Amino acid sequence: MKKIFLTFLLLIAIPVVASHIVGGEFELIHISGTLYRLNLIYYFDKVNGFRNPNGTQSLPEQVDPTLTANIFRKSDNSFIRSVVLTFETKTTVNYTQLKCSDDGLQTERLYYTTLISLPADQYNDPLGYYVSWQRCCRNYQIDNVVSDQPPPNTSNFPDAAGQTFYLEFPPVVKDGVPFINSSPRLFPPLSDYACPGRFYYVDFAGVDDDGDSLYYSMTTPLNTTESSATPGTKPGPYPEVKWSPGFSLQHIMRGSPDLSISNAGLLTVTPILQGLFVFAVKVEEFRDKIKIGESRRD
Repeated sequence: MKKIFLTFLLLIAIPVVASHIVGGEFELIHISGTLYRLNLIYYFDKVNGFRNPNGTQSLPEQVDPTLTANIFRKSDNSFIRSVVLTFETKTTVNYTQLKCSDDGLQTERLYYTTLISLPADQYNDPLGYYVSWQRCCRNYQIDNVVSDQPPPNTSNFPDAAGQTFYLEFPPVVKDGVPFINSSPRLFPPLSDYACPGRFYYVDFAGVDDDGDSLYYSMTTPLNTTESSATPGTKPGPYPEVKWSPGFSLQHIMRGSPDLSISNAGLLTVTPILQGLFVFAVKVEEFRDKIKIGESRRD
């Protein structure tokens, strides 16, 4: 049976010819006082992650032992500090729609984490802060986004799409009073295939430990600021990916109806085309009707 691959994260290329980004997100969880846990979760394509141009396997699976993200101030994009996250665990995403599945998509969930301190005398800007991490490349097999295989023996990736992982968080003190907040977390991975001609739905919502209101919307995925395998992490604003001809934010999969998400996080689509598609969801966090944070899931 034909199938649609919904990839909610497309990411990271370690060797020059590799592409394995399927998506992911940051989490910033309050522990106690000024101590927070910063997590980075991203999804890795085992099938297409290490392929030569002729489709053969090129390199054994590799996992970066650490990743370095950067924190910036939103008001002026000033650099605040770098944060090194350490690889913790790797688990397989199990797909359950067996009638619509084969070995064409095998995804692993990689989890990086670290503890950081956010002192009030440094993180008190009213507009808040953001943490980001960039990496190339997204899967070269994507149908709705331009992410072309670079030529051999080159360090430039002019037509390859990377991913910027991005999370906004508020100051830790407001009006002289500690402002305690954890970002949304526990977002479920997409663990089903969507079959052409069949209505597909899944709860894509996360959990907020503080009871804040979460508002979900579709958004264009972010690219990297440089066309290279390891672009580093510069301050925003970050460029968006280029949609392939016939696709756009209003026509992400060209479904009938197309891919959409409710304010509460219910993802729905009736696919028409067979293929591999990337999309991004913006999660805005509100407290007392005031926006205090933003997460992005590719």
